[in-house]
Formats: sequence, C-alpha cells, structure tokens
Amino acid sequence: YEYRILREGYVFLRTVEHHLQMMHYRQTHSLPASAEALAHLARRLGFEGKDSAAQFIERYTQHREAIRALYLHHLRGDLMDIPGTHHPIQDDSTHITRMDASYTAVFSQDEIRHHTSLAMRLDHDNLVEIHIVPREGGQWIVTIVAFDYPGELSLICGLLFIYGFSIEQGHVYTYEPLASDDQTAEITIRKKIVDTFTVRSVKRRVDRELWQQYTTELKSLLKMMDDGHAQLARGYLAKRVGAALQTMPEITTALYPIEIELDNTSTEGYTELSISSQDTIGFLYEFTNALALNHIYIARMHVQSVGDRVQDVLYVTDAQGHIITSPEKQRELRAATVMIKHFTHLLPHTPNPEAAMVHFSEFISQLFRQPNWPDEIASLGNPEVLNGLARLLGLSEFLWDDFLRMQHSNLFPVVRDVDALNTMKNKKQLQAELESTLSRVHNGPQALSQAADWQQALNAFKDREMFRIDMRHILGHTQEFDEFSEELTALAEVVVNATYHLCHEDMRAIFGVPCLDNGTISEMSVCALGKFGGRELGFASDIELLFIYSGNGKTTGPNVITTAEFYEKVVQSFISSIKAKREGIFEIDLRLRPYGRSGSMAVSLEGFRRYFMPEGPAWAFERQALVKLRPIAGNEGLGRELIRLRDAYDYAGTPFDVTAMRAMRERQLRHLVAGGVFNAKYSPGGLVDIEYLIQALQITYGRDFPDLRQTNIREAMQALVDARILSQENYTMLRKAHTFLRWLIDGLRMVRGNAKDLTVPVEDEEAFSFLAQRMRYGKDVEKLREELMLYTTSVLELNATILGTV
Repeated sequence: YEYRILREGYVFLRTVEHHLQMMHYRQTHSLPASAEALAHLARRLGFEGKDSAAQFIERYTQHREAIRALYLHHLRGDLMDIPGTHHPIQDDSTHITRMDASYTAVFSQDEIRHHTSLAMRLDHDNLVEIHIVPREGGQWIVTIVAFDYPGELSLICGLLFIYGFSIEQGHVYTYEPLASDDQTAEITIRKKIVDTFTVRSVKRRVDRELWQQYTTELKSLLKMMDDGHAQLARGYLAKRVGAALQTMPEITTALYPIEIELDNTSTEGYTELSISSQDTIGFLYEFTNALALNHIYIARMHVQSVGDRVQDVLYVTDAQGHIITSPEKQRELRAATVMIKHFTHLLPHTPNPEAAMVHFSEFISQLFRQPNWPDEIASLGNPEVLNGLARLLGLSEFLWDDFLRMQHSNLFPVVRDVDALNTMKNKKQLQAELESTLSRVHNGPQALSQAADWQQALNAFKDREMFRIDMRHILGHTQEFDEFSEELTALAEVVVNATYHLCHEDMRAIFGVPCLDNGTISEMSVCALGKFGGRELGFASDIELLFIYSGNGKTTGPNVITTAEFYEKVVQSFISSIKAKREGIFEIDLRLRPYGRSGSMAVSLEGFRRYFMPEGPAWAFERQALVKLRPIAGNEGLGRELIRLRDAYDYAGTPFDVTAMRAMRERQLRHLVAGGVFNAKYSPGGLVDIEYLIQALQITYGRDFPDLRQTNIREAMQALVDARILSQENYTMLRKAHTFLRWLIDGLRMVRGNAKDLTVPVEDEEAFSFLAQRMRYGKDVEKLREELMLYTTSVLELNATILGTV
C-alpha cells in the first residue's frame, strides 16, 4: 500500500514537473500563481471542463498530503490511521486548520482523524462520504463529510426527514475561508463540510439497506448541485418531502412561537443566530430551507433537543460572506424565518404538499424581490391566513401558473384579509365598484384602442374579483356549488354589461347612432347562453354570448356605415376588450350564433327568426341550446322579444327529438372522449346526459307548464317535480348526481386550468388521490370511486327509463 502511494505520487508529480518546465523552458517546481496559467497547465495534464484547475489541484493535494503523511510516519514516528487499504493516509493538521477553534472542543482526536480520513476520499467523482454507527436505544450517529454547496444542509436534513429520522442532536462545520490572498491557494482546497447528527427513526424499522438508499439519494442530489442544477435538486427534494408529509398524521396544525436572537459580537466574522421553538418533526429541514431560500449561508451549527423544545445555534453570513448588520436585513431574516417555518409545518394539510412546497419556493423567491416585503406578510401570524396560503399553493399547477404567480399583487390582499373572504359581494356591490373604477379612466367617449386605460382597469377588476371568488370557493367559504356559480355569474354579468356599453359609446363617437331604415334607433340585446345563461358558471368556464340587434339601416355619422357594420364592430371591440388569461378562463364564446363561426358576430333580429324558426336551417341541438337563452345587457324590450321567440320555437309542444339527441351524443363520444377513459362531461352517465334529459322534459312539457321554462337546471328540476313530471325519488338522485358531477368537473378544471380536459384520472394514479382531496373526500379514495360509479350508472338508467316515455 505504501509502495502504491509513493509510486503513483511520484509519477503524478514528475509529470507535473515535466509540464511546468516545458511551459517555462527552464528548471522550475512552482505551480503558476495565476488562475489562467493554472487552468492551462491542468488542461495540458488532461483535466477537462471549466473547473479543470480545481480538478487538478484537488488531485495534486491528495497525492501531496498522502506522501507527506507517509514521510512523517517513517521519519518522525507519527501514528497512521489506516482502517483499510482503500483510502489514502491522512495528515489531520491541514483539516483542523480549516475549522473553527470550537471544532477540536466538540470532537475527540479519534473523531477528527476519522473526519480527515473521510475528507481525503473526496474528489471530483466522489462528492460525499457518509458513515453510519448504530447506538443503543434506537439512535444512529450519522457523519457526513462532503464538498460545500449553498443550501446543502437543507438537502441533508430534508433527506433525513424523508427517511423518517428525527434529529435529536447535531454539529455542523464548514471549512473557514483561507487567510491567503493567493489565487492558487483559493483553488487548491475546495471548502468541505463535516456534519454529524444523532437521529432516531420515527416511523420505520432501520437497517443498512435503508441507509444505503439514503446515501445513494444524497449523492445524486449533490451531483445535481455540482453540475449547477441547484434548483432542480431543491425541487426534487421538495416533492419528496411533500410526499413524506402525507404519511405523517401525527403532525398537527398548531403553530408554535419561535424565539430568534441575532448576535454580531460574540463570534468574529459571523452572525450568531439562536433559535428556540417547540420541537416538531422536520423542523431542521424547514428552518434550513428557510435560510437557503433567503440566501443565508450557514457556516456552523449546533443542534440540541431538550424535552419538547429544540435549541439551535447557527453561525451565518449573507450571500457575500458578510455578517448581517443592517436592521432591515435582520428584520427580513426574522420575518422570512417565521413565515417559512410555519408554512412548511402546515404542508401536510394541503391537497398536494408536493406542489405546495415547489410553488412556495417560487413564491418566496418572488416575494423577496419586492420592496418592503416584510410589511406584506405582517398578517401571516394569523394561522388562518397561512392555512389559506398553503392550500392555495398546493391545490393546482394551473392556479400557480395563472393566478398566484401572475397575480402576485392580488394574492396577499386577498388571502390575508380572511374576514373579507367570509362575505360574498352581490351584483349591486360589484356594479358600484366597477363603475367607480371605470369613472376614473372613461368619463366620456374615447378613440378606439387595443390597450385603452379603461380596458386595462376593467380586466384588472375582472381578474381581481374572479381571483377573490375562486379563493372563497377553494377555501371552503362557498359550501354549495350554486353559491359559487351565483358569484361568478354576477361578476360576469357586471363585466359584460360595462364592456358592452363602453364599446357602444366609443363606437357612436365615430359612426353616430345606429338606426333602422325608418330612422328609429336600432337596439341591441346581449344574451347569455349555456352555463352563463343558466347561472351555472364554474371554475374555468367560458362565457357564451349571443349579440342580436333590431335590424339594419345606417348610422347618423359623422362616418356613416350600415347598422350591421356598426354592430359587428361593437362586438369585435367587445371581444378584444376582455382579455382571457388562458383558454377557457372567462373566454368569450360566440359559437352558438346562427351558422357558428361562419356567421356574423352580430345577428339581426330577422336573421335570428329565420334561422331558429321550426322550418329554419338550425339543427335540433341548436334550438335546444336556446333553452338557456337569457338577456343580460342592452335593450330590455328587445330582450323580452327574444324570450318570446325562444318560447315559440322551443316550447311549441313538439315532442323532443330523442333520435337527434342520441345522434349528437354519439358524435360527442366519437370526437370528444378518448378511448378507455371517463370524461366527466361527455362520457355516458356524464353531466351532458343530465342536462339533455332535463332539457328534453322542458321542451316536451314546456308549452303546457310555463314554469318549466327555466334557464337554470336546478330550478327546472324543481319545476318538473312540482308539475309531477319527475318523481321525487328520481329528482333526488338527479340532483345529487348533478352536484357530484359539477364538483368533479370543477376539481378537474381547477388542477388543469383547462375547460376541455375533463378526463378523470385512473383510480390507481396519484392524481386520483389529489382529486379526492380537492373534492373534500380527504383520503377516502374508495368513496370517490364508489360514488363515481353510483351516480354515472344512475344517470344512464334514468336516461333510458325517462326518455323512453318522451
């Protein structure tokens, strides 16, 4: 073994000497002083990559220190620590000089020599050494020696948490900065860490295989860090922690106070951070993660659990290696620490802890870039606010992408005002608030623009209020789905009404008043259809509309155009004024107009008559869609005429065309439902089957029972019971099935943010479990599966039975 050390060392050093002399064309034995020259030498020796110099110095140091230890052993009689022939001989003096003076007081000489031995094994291909020793009473001593990386401690503690270990004691040391200003010295020895923990398993039997898995996973994480993928490593760990959190029911929602003291006088070069708090599982991961996210570097740490409390002392600097002296920075450190510690403690109670952990890291990164951000989180001492934030971040990838991350300014004002979220705003309140907002940016006709101030103000109001309504729904303030629908519908009506009138006003300033051929004003009615018409909007619903004007003629000028052109421009302006953040999210949908996409966006009253009259070209399903028609803006007289025409066309006493409906359902199944999956809206037994069944009964019996002419499906169901057309038993089942399917669709849209993707996850997939949590089943996945089967089967049976009598 000694022979191998000397032989390999000689060959390596002789080769280095040879290349040095070739570089300088003279006898020399000194390594280059400049980093550039050192990198050049390293590349000539075969070391590759941007860190070639560091790789070379690392290998050079290994050979030098091994040879030095052997020299001292034989010529000075020093003892040699050689537990096996698989690692080099050590000289622990170099290792000790890089540590704080307290290191030798904490560890024995044998422990230090062991640390040195582990440290000497580190190289470019071996980033970490882990040594595990079992102790009596179920404890384990874990020693980790590795190269130093920012945020590394949170990875180590996070993995211990994932594998079910509680840290009862710990000592963390990092190499001190070198005193030398020589660039070569800075490259020579990479900073290393020595972390020792006394841990105890809290949930499983521990064996060597488990520790091997821990070792493999930590090596993988540090390899990511070494390759420059720190964010990837933290994201991976966050997901693993999130998954582990779900298996720990003993974690309570109680938030305990944290005592934090900062001292810049006791230890030169470091801010001494003392923490005392109730001991909870995962505390150290939570806390070190908090510091890493706040760009605080941990040089040393001592951990001690006493009874049910944890008392930690950390020696930290900012990202530049300076002590934290600014009162503002100290305040930020306290605020961030408390918020992040408390937040991560609440993660097990979110619908998706993995998503919450990842999203929270991004959220914190955003938050820290805001000026005076601690003022924004002052209310986060309220557990309800933190609970709300945790649930939001863990609920949906879509929510994060399109509501939380993009609406940072909306998040805290909404979430932190818990009392305001308890109360819904009615249509009158929303109308008054929007009018007040718009009055400041549109107090008279304006030139047409794609980015007018009033459009930006209107969309900001829409997004803010939609966000608030969604948050009320997500946080459980709207217990019944109908309440959620009513709030969304009220907002949509207010926004549609305001947008229509402002577009009409601006257009009149250019083209004048639209008139009929006889010179009287040609009015317009804006009608809601579909879920909007039925006051049944849900999460990620689009806004289905129909724009109908009295008739054609000309405008009064100054620029004269036909009335048809005028109203086409009004609708075009309307559509461009309302901005949808994402497809299907408050997106204006005009596809139910005559001739669909091929037809004019603005439809004349005569065109409406010709298309939908019994002998007109409308398909049966298009007339059926008129059941939902409801005027919401524009001229009320024209709106009443449209209701009269709707009743004449839909409720003439003609039996519902069941054959045409079934043909439509077959087309939907072919084109909208993938094979082997269940689509909550279009699959047999889905929501559409309930809607078509109720509409079939409305159309069949609506002539003789005017109360059946309801746009809202729940009101139509009740009217059918009152008319004794639908039995109480069938009504109860249909209502329950309808409620279930609306919650199901809402849950699917919430996570995906797409009104079209309504495929229910496979039952053994993780996504199905998350869906159960969003639908308030908790962890009772089996109950969701059973009710999905019950209600879809019942809907199919009722359709076959009831439609058979129509």
